Amino acid sequence: MNKLNRLKTIQPGYLILISLLLIATLFISALLELRQTKREIQHIMAEEAATLMEAISISGANAIYSYLEIEKLVEDKLFAIARLVNRLEQEHLLSPNLLRRIAEDNEIYQIYILNKAANKTISSSTESSAQFNFNKESFRPILQGEVDELVLGISEEAEQDTQHYSVAVKRNKGGAIIVSVNAQEILEFRKSIGVGKLMQDISDYPGMEYIILQDYDGIILASTGISRMKSIDSDSFLTAAYTRETISSRITHVDDRKIFEFVQPFVLNNETLGLFRIGLKTDHLDQANDRMQRRMIIMSMVLGLVVLIAVNFLTINQNYRIINQAYRRIQTYSGNILEHMTDAVIAIDREKRVTLFNNAASQLFGQSYDEVMNKPCQLCMTGDISPLVEAIEQGQTYRDIEKIIQFNDRRLITSISTSVLKNEKGEIESAFAVIKDLTEKRNLEETIRRKEKLTAMGQLASGVAHEIRNPLNAIGMISQRLGKEFEPKFDEQEYHELTRTVVTEVRRINEIIQQFLKFARPPALDLKRTNIGSLVKSVVKLTSAQAHEKGIEFALTLNPISDLMIDSNQMKQALLNIIQNSIEAIQEKGTIHIQSKLADEREAIIEISDNGVGMSQETLSKIFNLYFTTKPTGTGLGLSLVHQIISQHNGRIEVESEIGKGTRFLIYLPIN
Repeated sequence: MNKLNRLKTIQPGYLILISLLLIATLFISALLELRQTKREIQHIMAEEAATLMEAISISGANAIYSYLEIEKLVEDKLFAIARLVNRLEQEHLLSPNLLRRIAEDNEIYQIYILNKAANKTISSSTESSAQFNFNKESFRPILQGEVDELVLGISEEAEQDTQHYSVAVKRNKGGAIIVSVNAQEILEFRKSIGVGKLMQDISDYPGMEYIILQDYDGIILASTGISRMKSIDSDSFLTAAYTRETISSRITHVDDRKIFEFVQPFVLNNETLGLFRIGLKTDHLDQANDRMQRRMIIMSMVLGLVVLIAVNFLTINQNYRIINQAYRRIQTYSGNILEHMTDAVIAIDREKRVTLFNNAASQLFGQSYDEVMNKPCQLCMTGDISPLVEAIEQGQTYRDIEKIIQFNDRRLITSISTSVLKNEKGEIESAFAVIKDLTEKRNLEETIRRKEKLTAMGQLASGVAHEIRNPLNAIGMISQRLGKEFEPKFDEQEYHELTRTVVTEVRRINEIIQQFLKFARPPALDLKRTNIGSLVKSVVKLTSAQAHEKGIEFALTLNPISDLMIDSNQMKQALLNIIQNSIEAIQEKGTIHIQSKLADEREAIIEISDNGVGMSQETLSKIFNLYFTTKPTGTGLGLSLVHQIISQHNGRIEVESEIGKGTRFLIYLPIN
């Protein structure tokens, strides 16, 4: 009876102990589960923040590089004009009218010529009252002979309330030549691509607390509402992060708000300019923590063993939902940022499957999101993506490496930057690349270089031609008089043949000079609505007889294009020159393909390709140079005139060629 009573009295204790053990086990398990959930959410946020941080850093660096590149092009143009004015003045060719023409033709705001005392002697202004408002101290090194050229930068003229970008060149006669251009477009470009603008746009997305660019002196740029933060030297975490190359993260408090902060140095040209600090809200983490704690307390007090098992199941299920919700929330705001970026962003995992593919990447590679997601990158994406593969395979990363990606009929010049994301063990989890399309920028740079070179050479040719024509006409007149008025005593026939030869050659040289002058002073365009298909057919008709003599066929693919505003006569001359080159490049029995189509909603393309002998890369780089020719009897003006005509129409021309495989000309014309 005593044993039975003891068993009856002990049994509830055992049950209570077992229940407490089970409850304690459930409580500890739930705590561990909560900790694991927080770690997983933090890991997801860290992965997405790493991608966002890298994209911001690269976009910010690219914005700075783009502005510096545009500013350098403006400087080069202004220096070239200043040197030209200096040379013309030295050769006594400069006049106020010519100075004004130079300013008008090159869209220059003002050209000043100063004497040794820094007083204006002449300017390009048509108003006699034009004031000179520059601070003499800014170009005193030029006047004192310390430097020959000087960038004055952006200055402001108080009377006109405008800003101008100026350079100064030492004047050969003593003094200085200052050339200024309106800086409004440069300033607007800087505002539109600035790092501050990018940070303000990104900070508007939900879930973002702040974005800050900070150095040891204080805050450089910050999102709205941030006026004061801890300095770098007063925070050991920030001090340590400043010297690291990877992203650092922590949970911190700002104005009694709990923040999940990510920090990475902003490096430009191997120089650390400051720290990028991104603060994300932790509301979803706090909500998950509060929900879990309340659920544990209530279920532990009310439910028994069976309920505890059910609670454990529900807790696991709830954790899964919380992770999914947190992941979707992070994906929403970070995904929106990535989708609206103009640069392509691609990420792959360790199996080289695509895990991130934004809208810009879809446009660049011609693949939709559904076509590439979770598929091997090398099978579903065309073009050279070797830097991304090397990043996941070897951990090799690149920054702004230029790659030419060619697929289908497109040839793109791109800048690729890659990074890797590692786990706690140092293993590479994923790799991502930011790809910027530089094709249009490089084409614009090449067009500007060609135009400036041809303009300078055309001006030189014009000057030389004028100097040659007068003595050449005198030689022709003397030769005619010698042929008509004088009779030699011996070899009369040979004498008259020689005088006729001189007259003939003078006329031939004069024709060449006329061509030079026509290139230097091209006629104004007579723009009219013109059907491209009809224009191409008329040019083919003019050259068909010559082509058929060599067994050359024409293949036309003229897609419907709305009529363009062009000068049909000059455009016909340009097409004739190109087709003539194609006919001469084909030795016998070849084909010339001519195609017209839309490049996009802004441009139309006329493509002329042949299967002739082709050109080397060295020759290809010179074909638009004035006087360059590979023909024994050529003048070197044909393709130079073609380039000039296309440029006058605000178009551009590209050439692709390979020895033995032929040549392809691509003419891009704006759709008006």
